[in-house]
Parts: sequence; C-alpha cells; structure tokens
Amino acid sequence: MYWRELDTGRRGAAFNMALDDVLLKAHSHFHTPTTLRFLSFSPACVLVGYSQVVEQEVRTSYCKEKGIDINRRITGGGAIYFDPSQLGWEIIGPRELFPLKLEKLYERIGKAVALGLRRLGLAAKYKPRNDIEVKGRKISGMGGTEYRGSFLFQGTLLVRDEIEEMVRSLKIPVEKLTQRELGSIRERVTCIERELGYVPEREELKRAIGEGFRELFGVELRRGELIQKEKEMLEKRLRFFSSPEWVYRVRYPLNTQGVLQTAYRCKGGVIRLAMVVNEKEKRVRATYISGDFFIEPKERIFDLERLLKNIPMRRDYLFSQVRSFFSQNSLRMLGITLKDFLKAFDDIFTKWGHLDYGFTIDEADRLMVVGEGIERVLELKPTHFLFPYCAKKPECPLRYNEECDICGECEVGEGYLLAMEKGLTPITINSFEHLWQTLLRFKSMGVKSYIGSCCQKFYTKHREDFEKSKIPAILIDIESETCYDLGRAKDAYRGRFKNKTDLNIPLIRKVLSLIGGMDGRESRIYTHKSCRSPNLRI
Repeated sequence: MYWRELDTGRRGAAFNMALDDVLLKAHSHFHTPTTLRFLSFSPACVLVGYSQVVEQEVRTSYCKEKGIDINRRITGGGAIYFDPSQLGWEIIGPRELFPLKLEKLYERIGKAVALGLRRLGLAAKYKPRNDIEVKGRKISGMGGTEYRGSFLFQGTLLVRDEIEEMVRSLKIPVEKLTQRELGSIRERVTCIERELGYVPEREELKRAIGEGFRELFGVELRRGELIQKEKEMLEKRLRFFSSPEWVYRVRYPLNTQGVLQTAYRCKGGVIRLAMVVNEKEKRVRATYISGDFFIEPKERIFDLERLLKNIPMRRDYLFSQVRSFFSQNSLRMLGITLKDFLKAFDDIFTKWGHLDYGFTIDEADRLMVVGEGIERVLELKPTHFLFPYCAKKPECPLRYNEECDICGECEVGEGYLLAMEKGLTPITINSFEHLWQTLLRFKSMGVKSYIGSCCQKFYTKHREDFEKSKIPAILIDIESETCYDLGRAKDAYRGRFKNKTDLNIPLIRKVLSLIGGMDGRESRIYTHKSCRSPNLRI
C-alpha cells in the first residue's frame, strides 16, 4: 500500500484552508490517492476552529497591524497561531482505512507522529485526547473531520519559540505579557528548537514524521503533485475561502464569551484559575491553572486543564471531574488540598452567577463578593461605599482624607455622587489600617453590608480580613495599573503610594443600579461632611 506524499510549501492561510477542503472532497468524489500532506504558512496566521467566533478568539486589531492572516479551518477545535517555521501535517484518505472509534483513531495517528519525532531525539509521546508531548509539554496538537466516507486528520508541529507572538495574536487569558506569564505558558508548550537546541531543516522534519507513518502503518510514501481535477477545484474554491463569508461565518455577540479569573490564597500558596467560558453555549472552553503552590509531578496540572476543556459550565459536573482526577492520580502536595482547588473553582462559579444580574462575563469577572453573594448584599441594603485613596490625584489635598470635595478633577467625585444618589455614604480608605478600622467601626454601628472599589490583587491578599469582618460586600475592580503591578504594594499598604489608579465608573454605575430607591436615606446626602464643597451639584 502506498500514500501520496504532498508538500505544498509555505502558502497563505486562504490557500491552505481551501486546499484542505478540496483534498477531502476530491478524495470522496473521485477517489484520489490517500495523501500525507505537509504544509506551512507565510505570512503567519491565526486559524480558528470551524465553529468558533473570530472576535472571541483572536486579537484582530493586533493581527491586522502585524499583517497576520486570519482564517477558519474546516476542522473543529480551538484557535491556533501558525508562524512560518511551523510544519503542518495531515492525512486525507478513506475512513475505512482506520475502522476505529474516534479515541483510538487519535491514539493511532498520534503514536505514529510521536514515533517519527523520536527519530529526531525527542522524547515524544501521544497524550490523550489529541496532543503529542515532550517531557510533559505540548509540541503538537491534532484534529480532524469527515466527509462522505473520507476523512482529513491534521496536526501542527511547533518548531521555533514564538510564544509571545502567539499570546499577542490569540485571546489567551493573561493579564499582561510579563515574564512570569510567558513562563507559565512555556511550562505548557515546547518546540523543536527548545528541545534540540537547533532548528532542523524542513526536509529532516518531514522525513522523520513520514518515517513514523511508514513504520507504524506499513505504507510506502511516494512524492506526488496535485492532479488536474484538484487544481481546478482549488481555483474555484480559493475565492470563497478568502471571503468574509467564510472567515466570519459564525457570529455571536462579543460578550457571550470571555474569561473568569480568580486567585485563591491558601496555606500552601496561591491557586490562580483562568477559565474561558461561553454564556450562549454554557460551556467551559478552556481552563488555565497556575500559581505558586507545590504539586509533583507538575505536569499533572496540565492533564487537569485538558480534562476541564470543552465541558458543560456546571458546578456539579466540574466538581465531579476534579474530585475524580485527584482520586485517580498520585500527587505529592505541600500545604494544599483538593478542598483548596474546589474553593478556587467555587469562586469562578460565584462570578458565573453574576451573569444572572445582567452583567457581561468581563463585568462579572471584575466583581468580588464578600459573604454569600450579590443577592445577600442587596437584601441587607448596603449603606456605605468605600473608595481607594489611590484613585484620587497625587496632588489632591484630600488624597489621604476620607472626604472628597467633588471638584471634578478626577472620577472619584463622580463615584461619590453616584453613591450618594443611592443614599450611600462614601468614604475614602487611605491605608490598610484605615480599612480595618473602618470595618470595625461598621461592626459597632450595625452596618449590614456595603459596596467598595479595590483591585483584585488587594482583595486576594486581604480576603481573610474582609471575611473576618463578617460584613457582606460587593467589591468592584479598578481599571488601571495598580501598586502590585508596579511593585509598590508596601507603599500602598502604608498609604504612601504616589501613582493614580482609575475607577471603573461604568461598572460602579451598573452595580449601583441594582439598589432600589433611597428608602428614606436621602438625609445622608445633605449631612455627610463630603458635601461641604460649593462645587457639589445634587
């Protein structure tokens, strides 16, 4: 038995995607030879899966600025970045060639590619369900599709380290391109250059993969070209695969998919979760787990990430998957438990519940709740709004004062007005000690709930302190770089942070809209000492 070996070189994304469609349909209609195709892309491109929404998966403005093609695969799965160094491979043939269940098909083809990569000196192995790994890091992903008795199965081989460009092009949930975040991504994926210390010639890579298929399947590879019928079909299909009708064929509102994140602090460190969730489909599209906790073997965490990919966004289902994973794997953990992981995931589901109040996924991610949930905070009728002093201008004479004269020079004044319109007493918090004193004062005053604004990192660090107060609260994340981003957390703790942060006024407005009328609390607007300024307008 022989397969045609076809190398179409480096081509644009539309050409490569159109040819995928042509080769699959030509095989079905005209029984063209079973083919092992090698392909590469130039310029670089981002390819979304067949059913994905471009705007949800791709940083389109960055790609357009850098001349990175955007296109859509005929196969499913997630979005991938393809730089010109990468080598794609695919098999087009009769489905009867592999009369196996889907899982076994993935395994058999994955083992063939891994066998070929071992010829290069790589410790490659197939990793269910559709990856090939080297030392626990992904080096190749796979996927496929069928059409009337024919199938196309394809994969990518990462050759050079283009992690930073990949992160910039795809909507991978990282806050900023810090070395720590890039390092976290590099723990999950690797490339030929990193493992071998050099980049083999393209022919050497092709030969290795081809040998893996030859040895495992007992086939002969014969180099060939496109037949005339395939060329004719390609000419007809290329225009369609270059069109917006194909590339943007799936359209959902942009806010139906986004990222929910949390950082849960426990005895053994901090567990950071980032989950890509789709509201329309009610599914988890991807899960990223990181942090400074100790677990060995550490690659098991990446196995857990795979398990929590493309699953229903249901608490009971996800928790059962996590519990099952921990029971089936022998893990060495220091100061961290299954319960800690479940609590971190529970934070994500708390944020997911925020969507019930009309918040988008991005807005829900920026809300932190002390206590039992948003509903409980509202039931208890919040009476105060706490603002961070760092949102005032550094030169403001009231920067480190509870008051604000609402001069209009920064958005804190607008925040004060919004709070007072709802009958809430606004207070500026000027240090951690001041926050704690204020919460103790609330306790003695009988304050039942409150609303505030602070950054997520501050909340993560002082979550226990907020919870110790036992006063339910809704906390709204700020918009800009924080003292933590700038390495000035100690200064901020003492009330000496000199930079200015930005309040998220639209989200503050939306949270406050959940509160009813003033219910007889109007007097606070006129008696609060913040209203001394003649500039105040009610």
